Amino acid sequence: MTLIVNPINSNPSHDAEHTVYLGGTGSGKTSAVKYMGLVPKKSQALFFDPYRNYAGQKFHGQMCHGFTDPAKFIKAAVQGRRSGCSFKLAYIPPKGACMSELETFSAIAWALGDGHKPKLHVVIEELASCAETSGKLEGKTGELLRGGRQFGHVVHTIFQRGQEVPKTVTNQSSVWWLGAVNSGVDADWVAKQKGVHSNEVADLKSAKVNKQCIGKAIAEYLIIRDGIGNLERGALNCETGKRLSRNYR
Repeated sequence: MTLIVNPINSNPSHDAEHTVYLGGTGSGKTSAVKYMGLVPKKSQALFFDPYRNYAGQKFHGQMCHGFTDPAKFIKAAVQGRRSGCSFKLAYIPPKGACMSELETFSAIAWALGDGHKPKLHVVIEELASCAETSGKLEGKTGELLRGGRQFGHVVHTIFQRGQEVPKTVTNQSSVWWLGAVNSGVDADWVAKQKGVHSNEVADLKSAKVNKQCIGKAIAEYLIIRDGIGNLERGALNCETGKRLSRNYR
């Protein structure tokens, strides 16, 4: 199947919505992607899914179909874009989480951009395992983040430490979902980047810790959006998907 190399119909009126999900192991990042609604229920969405966190499961009630063959993934994605209806499709990279596989996925997502069609949500798991640099992110993955907004792309990236991913990712993402981080160093880095007090980040309880302490996998989080004082505090039950206040205990 022939796929258009570049997206079409530049539309600068689209809002900047690229989103990062940052937190240590057990912080609830993948659950946040599934349940927080930042990837809307009725969206068109593609997932880079090396560990099968989405393939074969329902996402907001809609089955996410998985593909290991790029040609079959392309065919399904093209058909989905032409239909105008919501879909959830996952690419399961045969070689695992590596840059060559991420670039294959990103090139497909980039080519499907169209500023006049519904937004295309592009979810990238295990970014740090693929892009082993803190400098500029090159290739189609970098192009998705720098130029995708005007073609309707909304890129969601998931990783454990902001210091380990390309600056392109953090600089181009206007929404940050923050779960519990691994160390005070990580909390200080987030605080410096987003202008919040490091204690706000360091004090977050992970789903893993709460599962051990209170028997419930509840992840505390912050959502920081561009703009002064644009901070949301909450908690997420990672087993039920229910959003809670911080008074959940």
